[in-house]
Amino acid sequence: MSILDWLFIGLLSAAILCGLFVLILFIQSFLTGRKRAGLQKKRIKNKKKRKKLQRRVQKMKKKQWRQFRSALLLLVLGGAFGGGAFYSRYYQAHRLGEQDSNAIVQGYHLVATIEEELGSEESLANPEKAAARLRDLTGRLSSYGTRIPSQRLSEEGQRLLSRQYSYMSELGVNLFTQAETLMTDEEARLEVEADLEKVRIHQTKVLKHFSINEDSLKKTN
Repeated sequence: MSILDWLFIGLLSAAILCGLFVLILFIQSFLTGRKRAGLQKKRIKNKKKRKKLQRRVQKMKKKQWRQFRSALLLLVLGGAFGGGAFYSRYYQAHRLGEQDSNAIVQGYHLVATIEEELGSEESLANPEKAAARLRDLTGRLSSYGTRIPSQRLSEEGQRLLSRQYSYMSELGVNLFTQAETLMTDEEARLEVEADLEKVRIHQTKVLKHFSINEDSLKKTN
């Protein structure tokens, strides 16, 4: 499990414990109050015993206040722990884990490199060598079909990633089978541009959803 998983479990456990102690302290405070109220109703004529009773009532009043104050403090603390636990889960649901993050970054660079290969003069000048490079790139891209998004992500995040992996895999398979033709046939290159555009458009949606700065990806390309 990741650090965030352990953090979620730890914070949630602490919140539950705080909730249990809050319940116990509120019950104790209520029982102490009832007991104090019962003592206050007593009518004692003996002055010495009456003073002793008053001291006991005051002592119980302070005890009740301590119990109530401790319950409130634990309630606030438990709320903070609970809020932290659910925020960590929310963060996980809207941020890519290491595996998915690496997959998106590598896929972004693969698509960009393939576009460069298809449009470079060097590739057109040496089509056989360029076709070999293209097969290597598209072979890696087609492997995205086996990837499964992290289950920790939100349903929308999983759906976006799953579709992106599917688009990249389809693009990789399509280009792999046409590698040599693409290096010599301009019309074939124009046809695959639509597939590349589909991947780029959905790629932009994925980057936006997970708050990934595309400019930073371009700098590492």
